[in-house]
Amino acid sequence: MNSTVNRLRQHGLEIGSLPEIEEILPIHFHDGTELAKRTLALHALLGVIFYQDPKDIVKWVEQERMESELTEREKRVFSLTELPEEEILWKQKAMQSNVITWRAESLYVLLWALGEIPTMLEPTERMDGSGVAECLPELGEAMQPFIQKAKLRPKQEILEELHFYFFLRHFIEEIHEQTGEWIDNIEPILVEERYYALFWIACADQIEWDIFKNEDRID
Repeated sequence: MNSTVNRLRQHGLEIGSLPEIEEILPIHFHDGTELAKRTLALHALLGVIFYQDPKDIVKWVEQERMESELTEREKRVFSLTELPEEEILWKQKAMQSNVITWRAESLYVLLWALGEIPTMLEPTERMDGSGVAECLPELGEAMQPFIQKAKLRPKQEILEELHFYFFLRHFIEEIHEQTGEWIDNIEPILVEERYYALFWIACADQIEWDIFKNEDRID
């Protein structure tokens, strides 16, 4: 895809021709409903970590019967609400400095893939939490309307982003191995999270959410 070559060059990576993403990865998309449910699970996960009363988030998820959408790692985050009251705030603060909070970038990608966010930011820019919140149900609101209206944006657009982030991830890791340096103004973990979400969306047969995210301890 020529757009990937041009975008990589904008970040100082002089690359020749590249294979198409379909030549590299087995493409099979999750549908809009699956994306919406995963989006809401991440929304709730970040709510438990950052909301002033995480028990309210847990109750909301239970009321909406969304517990089954949580991964085992996410359920462990939710379990902080079972701690004594004096420990919950401490545990929340510890979570807020954990790499699991970078799931916000995955949430951003899922919302973009659902068409809730019009354009993807460049990898030099972090997502805007306030802008993302406007796209999601508020605490206590029914989740089903969000799920029922969900549909994927054009698949070709998603594949173009997957192609770009696949190669950006590859080249920044290659440069780091060779020089010990990262590309200026690009957070490697941001690239990883966005690539991870795009891969999950477009390569549904290859991965379950959190299946290879073993680097982020939450205990």
